[in-house]
Amino acid sequence: MSAQPRPLRVLSLNCWGLKFVADKRRERLLAIADWIATHSNPLSSSSSRNDDDDEERAFAASVSPGDSLAFQSYSQGGPYDVIALQEIWVRADFDVATRFPFSGAIGSGLAILSAHPIVSSFITPYALNGYPLHFIAGDFFAGKSICGCTIDLGADVGSTRLVDVLNTHMFAPGGEGDGIDGAHRVAQAWQLNEVVKEKLERGRHVLLVSPKTDESSSHFRGHFLISGARSPLQMGDFNSQPYSIIMRILESGASLSDAWALTNQAPPSITSIAHRKLTPVQTMLVHGITCDSPLNTYSAAKLAKRHPRDETRIRGGKRLDYILFRSPPTASSKLQVESTKIVLTEPVPGLGVSYSDHFGLAATFSFQPQTPTTEHVSHSNQGSRGSISSEDLSTMLKNLMMAYRHALECQKRQFQLFVLALFLVPVLAIAASYQPLRGALSWLFVVLGTAVGASGATMLYTGFVGGNWERGALRNVIADIEAEMERRDGDGQVRR
Repeated sequence: MSAQPRPLRVLSLNCWGLKFVADKRRERLLAIADWIATHSNPLSSSSSRNDDDDEERAFAASVSPGDSLAFQSYSQGGPYDVIALQEIWVRADFDVATRFPFSGAIGSGLAILSAHPIVSSFITPYALNGYPLHFIAGDFFAGKSICGCTIDLGADVGSTRLVDVLNTHMFAPGGEGDGIDGAHRVAQAWQLNEVVKEKLERGRHVLLVSPKTDESSSHFRGHFLISGARSPLQMGDFNSQPYSIIMRILESGASLSDAWALTNQAPPSITSIAHRKLTPVQTMLVHGITCDSPLNTYSAAKLAKRHPRDETRIRGGKRLDYILFRSPPTASSKLQVESTKIVLTEPVPGLGVSYSDHFGLAATFSFQPQTPTTEHVSHSNQGSRGSISSEDLSTMLKNLMMAYRHALECQKRQFQLFVLALFLVPVLAIAASYQPLRGALSWLFVVLGTAVGASGATMLYTGFVGGNWERGALRNVIADIEAEMERRDGDGQVRR
């Protein structure tokens, strides 16, 4: 009789590691690393290091945090087999987190640590990542991405021993994906949906990991894992609430299940008496709050400043972190979620602040035998984007078309400003050299000419380069959705 496979334990955390911006960044990252170390006990007898480890570590040391890499393969016996971190923007912080016996893959502020050997890794930047003029928000320059790696769990989990672990960081602004502002995140959700389906078509388990859920434990029979997270800075997560079109795209498009929703009862309405009786801790456990909680030292003050009738304040925070899951029908075993738990909710000992502006999400999965089928995930079955409702497809198309028209208008306006700058620069240059205006006024024209020239160059870059980039990416997604809607219309006519 074969031994029962070990459970698969996953942790996801948005670390809020923005240099010069995040409060007590270094101290908090060290505390997070210590917490991980405390909860991770290596199995010295099961090390899977190979002869190439030294070469891999040398390679890893030469790669910047924006690159994708796989190195330091070890086996780990602690409670977490996979750890997904977001907003690790400083290389030194990543080195701190990987001082333990974990494999690691990192890119675009995303890190995946694995107790099992990493077979391969990849990073896929989102085609749409905000606007170059919004340099303070930083989404365009940060390059939100999908970071992933394939890990080998060993032969004891059945024939499907490879798991694709995905960690993502979605566009921050845009509410719940509605209107022009949410169009970029809608496009990102569509792109992520395509990546997940491609992984499923290979017949592998897929684990899309991102931070935070809840501290209560519960049980459910699931099929496959994927997880995503949020922070008050909207990094390293889906940045979307459960009822948003973003989550419907992911859950319907690739038939992914929400582990939190499946392991917990539906929360009461935020207008109900039952909700008003909840304490902040109970609210976190009932609603799965991971962001903007009054229990978090970094979000309590922000939440208190909201209007008393603000939905987030009434609810007591947001659930922005998820674990979504599904296993391929061709596998001899399936992932079954046993529990979900919110962790790192307490302040850092001796520091008096929370570990991050998000709470951490932990989940435990078991492998259960299933009868494999010859069915393949394709565009014609449950794994296809065809399972997205026609209403949601129409909403997506409407939002994207609005965003396309808005992008075209912005591009025209910025090009007009560029032409105006071309006219003003020589005028200001002549004025600066005009003899009667020599002196302080001349220097003023020099400064103005420099500022206008720089602004004109910026308008050319954001209007021509950035504008064409955005419109092209929007056109691609619009074409995909229109093709899907046409396919459905064709299928309906054939059935009739």
